[in-house]
Amino acid sequence: MQITRSKLCRLAIHCRAIGATAIILTLFSSVQMAQAADGDLDPTFGTGGMVTTDIDHSTDIANAVAIQADGKLVVVGQTYKNNDYSNEDFVVTRYNTDGTLDTTFGRGGKVRTDFPGLAAVPSAVVIQSDGKIVVAGGAFPQFTFAGNFEVVRYNPNGSLDRSFGNGGIVTTTFPEGSYAFDVALQPDGKIIAAGTVFVDFIPGEPSNTDFALARYNPDGTPDATFGNGGQVSTDFVGLEDDAFSVLIQPDGKIVAVGSADSPATYYDFAAVRYLSNGTIDTTFGVAGKVSTDFGDQNFDRARSAALQPDGRIVAAGFAISQNGGVQNFAVARYTSSGVLDTTFSRDGKTEIDFGNCCQSANKVLLQSDGKIITVGYANTEDSDSDFLLARLSPRGSLDPTFGVGGKVRTSFGDLNGGANGAALQSDGKIVAVGFQATFSNQWANFALARYLNSQ
Repeated sequence: MQITRSKLCRLAIHCRAIGATAIILTLFSSVQMAQAADGDLDPTFGTGGMVTTDIDHSTDIANAVAIQADGKLVVVGQTYKNNDYSNEDFVVTRYNTDGTLDTTFGRGGKVRTDFPGLAAVPSAVVIQSDGKIVVAGGAFPQFTFAGNFEVVRYNPNGSLDRSFGNGGIVTTTFPEGSYAFDVALQPDGKIIAAGTVFVDFIPGEPSNTDFALARYNPDGTPDATFGNGGQVSTDFVGLEDDAFSVLIQPDGKIVAVGSADSPATYYDFAAVRYLSNGTIDTTFGVAGKVSTDFGDQNFDRARSAALQPDGRIVAAGFAISQNGGVQNFAVARYTSSGVLDTTFSRDGKTEIDFGNCCQSANKVLLQSDGKIITVGYANTEDSDSDFLLARLSPRGSLDPTFGVGGKVRTSFGDLNGGANGAALQSDGKIVAVGFQATFSNQWANFALARYLNSQ
């Protein structure tokens, strides 16, 4: 085929046009990227960075999220109808990386697990290296505290893993009612759940509780090498002690973090470290225990914890002043020996105020550069609540390169919303999960938001 001079000219013009278009698109993309900042909603996720999911025309609340190796998001929470708390069920949903439901999982991306006659609430989720999904929480009769730890394992397609426990479910009964708030995986495949157990419970009387841990073999059977038949409970001073987070150190030691009540300082951040067999590690804190008061007679509670590569422990939650009634995000950092780290905010602890009466950090995340992200919610003056995020420098000061002055607030319009859990993607983006609802009806939906973030 002979190519004439005129054809060559037209081809050259066409190529130059394509090249110019590519340059313009590249420049436009570069401008967009330059304008994007850490803490901005990710426009490639859902609608403007947000996703809501109705499970079954019911009240649905997401509590935790985990990221699969392929980037898909696994979100767990509870669902119930018509304010019938006695029929709450575990719900697991899976989303593609763009926020759409993954229809290869369960039924249309959703899985519901019923505990007949019980109020069942899942609090935590982890993903095994084989893709199986482990969910922990509690189930109890309505208006009672006679509950149990519940650990459920699902296959990657959302079906119950029948090789685990009793048809995929393990129920752990402590001497009195109990509830699991967190779950972690050991490198050997064993599973540790942590939460609270009631002690000498009397209806109508103030409750006494202890830290409670249970460890399971990979098949769901109790690990007899841990504590007493696979169970451990720890008391501080005979009052209300609750473990909300559990960490596994590289040396196999286990750190449980939460809160402990005391006559002198009311509720404080609290932590206990255990050896791998469940005995208390007396080299940590004072005889294996740590408690931190954020102020005289404050109500301080750690809701989440994370382990730094250097062994330091970061705990986040809230602190309520008994005098002014102000509730702020609260963050503390401890050395590997259980002492407040004075390189963090000078005294090892700090508070973050978003300007609202009731603020709670429900999840803490660690970036690879050492920065600390806290995620939670706040009630605003008109009784609505929003997703809240804050990022701290490794030394505990607010990071001005994140959001506005280190803080981000996300509103779901005129809807009431709150973030209960969060996770970091491998690309640094932040996924926060919780709920959105209106006060005019009884329904709420799972709510997710994804934020741009560099690390």
